[in-house]
Amino acid sequence: MDSFIVRLTSKGQLTLPIAIRRKLAMGEGTKLFVVLDEDEIRLKKMEGGGIPVFSKKSSFFDLIGSFEGPRDLAEKHDSYLREKP
Repeated sequence: MDSFIVRLTSKGQLTLPIAIRRKLAMGEGTKLFVVLDEDEIRLKKMEGGGIPVFSKKSSFFDLIGSFEGPRDLAEKHDSYLREKP
């Protein structure tokens, strides 16, 4: 993994290093999806106009299996959704 140091301007802007822009084929008008996770900022290149799919590196995947639920949830998922609270 490559690391770079960038500096914010007075307007809060930053310039991505040319090595990153070339590797990801990013030019003027490229959109980035920005995620704030506690004290970490992640940028992901948007392709196709939609919100990017999370990767296995995403903290979202760390949540899978971390909550308790009924043991038969996988088999009876639809019936649980139909139940009224």
